[in-house]
Amino acid sequence: MGVWSKLIGLFLVIGWVLPAQATLIMRVFLTQTGGALPLGSSTPAQVFDPQGRLVTSLAPMERVQSQASGGQVTLGGYKAPFLWLQPSAGGYVYVGDGWYRGRVLLLARNGLSVINYVDLEEYLYSVVGAEMYAHWPASALQAQAVAARSYAVTKRIQPVDRYYDLGTTERHQVYKGVRSEQPTTRAAVNATRGQILTYRGGVVLTQYAANDNIVRNVFGGRGMSQQRAYELAKQQYNYLQILGYFYPGTRLGRIHGY
Repeated sequence: MGVWSKLIGLFLVIGWVLPAQATLIMRVFLTQTGGALPLGSSTPAQVFDPQGRLVTSLAPMERVQSQASGGQVTLGGYKAPFLWLQPSAGGYVYVGDGWYRGRVLLLARNGLSVINYVDLEEYLYSVVGAEMYAHWPASALQAQAVAARSYAVTKRIQPVDRYYDLGTTERHQVYKGVRSEQPTTRAAVNATRGQILTYRGGVVLTQYAANDNIVRNVFGGRGMSQQRAYELAKQQYNYLQILGYFYPGTRLGRIHGY
């Protein structure tokens, strides 16, 4: 993957015109199982069928099981090719062994596949905390937020799969849901809200890794070393200077509506 990949068509740069308060939703593949999967919600939740009809509701902290067979998802006695589980405002959904923001799609595909539909900025709260130590300097966390946001947007434009944009591991970006959020990671995301790196009118596919050796060996030396970003932050580099150090020639852009 070239670090300066041009994906013409971005929101601020591109043809998608979003209303002022629009949000960009990421589709994140969480898990796939051939057996039963525990689900729940921290607040009252609703389950919708493919036609958008409410089929059942869950009480707060109620534990239910879902599974898929014969091309049908089963939950609470209801069957359909797919179902939506959506917590009420401010709630988290429980999947397997973790809590996640947004809602989830339960899809009968090679067993039961679960895809988290989550606001980009809320997705980043988790990614920044999973990719960097939350106690690192604010400027390093802010640089990570912009790099992770840029990478996520490239995957939203060119998803890795028909049903989802990216996964949860180091193959893409590490995402652990609510458990990897911290006040510092949320602050870093909020401070850089909507900001992305662009190059000649397209969003940059921002490669990054833990240290210089990995960046050199895997990305040919082009990308951000998180350890080096930490060291630069300790030298009082701000996040724009850190990003400029690793991604020369790029410009800071903003997703339309953010």
